[in-house]
Amino acid sequence: MVKASSHSRRTQAERSESTRTALLKAGRRLFSEQGYARSGQEAIVAAAGVTRGALQHHFGTKQSLFVAVYEEVEQEVVASVAEAAMAIGHDHPLEMLRSGCQAYLDAVLDPTVQRICAVDGPAVVPTDIRQDITDRYALGLVRETVRHAVEIGEIRDTPVEPLTRMLLAGLLAAAQYVATAPNPRVARVEAGESVDLLLASLPR
Repeated sequence: MVKASSHSRRTQAERSESTRTALLKAGRRLFSEQGYARSGQEAIVAAAGVTRGALQHHFGTKQSLFVAVYEEVEQEVVASVAEAAMAIGHDHPLEMLRSGCQAYLDAVLDPTVQRICAVDGPAVVPTDIRQDITDRYALGLVRETVRHAVEIGEIRDTPVEPLTRMLLAGLLAAAQYVATAPNPRVARVEAGESVDLLLASLPR
């Protein structure tokens, strides 16, 4: 029996990763442009230039592919939010919160984020999986900022965990409001004002 060389194994791994990346890219484009329901498996594999068997091998189902795309987009959005918050500086955690929340609402104006995360996401991705993704990418960022704000006295002394979860839930609701509004840009302004009003109530 001839053993596969390390070079051959690397090549196989690279091909596998290339196929997975192509499926994610094609799925992301179609889900964004056409929505989940109208993006058929045949259209996805054709756009990716792979076989239907490749989709089944890497993701199993169209829904699982959508979940992977949803997580990818959420991760990118949270990264941009973190960047906006960090630009303020750690000495002003409440302003970091405000900047991060406003950056998240700005991100929802992107048609891809609107469709995948705010419109189709709640309908397609099971609640427990969406919560897990939120917890892994966004919750820790908000929690640490709230904790620091409480520690230095920018926010009145209060339990950190419930406040963190309430702020994050409110932000997600505001983002969905923006994404599903008849005029998202008008809704973005309204949601931004509401976020500022909420955060203004937190200082001592």
